[in-house]
Amino acid sequence: MPITPGDITTVSVSQLPIEPFNLSDIFPHEVDGRLTQGTTQQLADVIGSYLEVSGGVGFRAVTVNDGETLPATTQEEFILVGAGTFLNVGGGANITTTEELNALVSNGTYWFIGVEIPINVVLSDVITQFIRSGFLNTAPSEDAVFDALAGKVDVDSLNIFTITDQVVTVAATQNFALPAGHKPIAVYVNGALQYKTTSNNAALGNRWSQTGDIVTLTKTTAVNNYVYIISQ
Repeated sequence: MPITPGDITTVSVSQLPIEPFNLSDIFPHEVDGRLTQGTTQQLADVIGSYLEVSGGVGFRAVTVNDGETLPATTQEEFILVGAGTFLNVGGGANITTTEELNALVSNGTYWFIGVEIPINVVLSDVITQFIRSGFLNTAPSEDAVFDALAGKVDVDSLNIFTITDQVVTVAATQNFALPAGHKPIAVYVNGALQYKTTSNNAALGNRWSQTGDIVTLTKTTAVNNYVYIISQ
């Protein structure tokens, strides 16, 4: 149908009524010299696909340790690594990083350093390897931990178990020296338990007594007898 120019009224875009965009709205666009139409949904799909393929660099959740080979890559992506030397793929040069956190970026074939990020810890107080008495600025306070540890027994002061382990070389050897201040807990001769001398076992032949740091056996030993004393 022919168009009569006098019947046409033109307006600018600013004169059009305002309406929110809907996915079903129609846009004109040209394809191979032909004027065609498409919806907002179709336009959004095309833009989204383009960004996914060419515009976006995605994070890849993998763990690579110092000295290991980086994963094979077929798309633009990035990974996070610590300090170290990493063997590259796809003909790329090996990568050495020095900072605590580093982003390695792939061009779809091999990896390269995108950015190295130093991590600087800032504390309001000086780090110390000691627990400080009277220091209350932590929860629980170092002072409370200090007091709790102060009440613990010093293991070194217990003078813990010592073994006196001897093979008799001279027959009838009856006396065996213990570390200074030690008391026997168990005494054995050739695996047989010996008993501390009391008023009730004087008739037994497998007894021991102690004078100072010397344990004396009542059992007469022979050469190659094995004497084993646990003391504390």
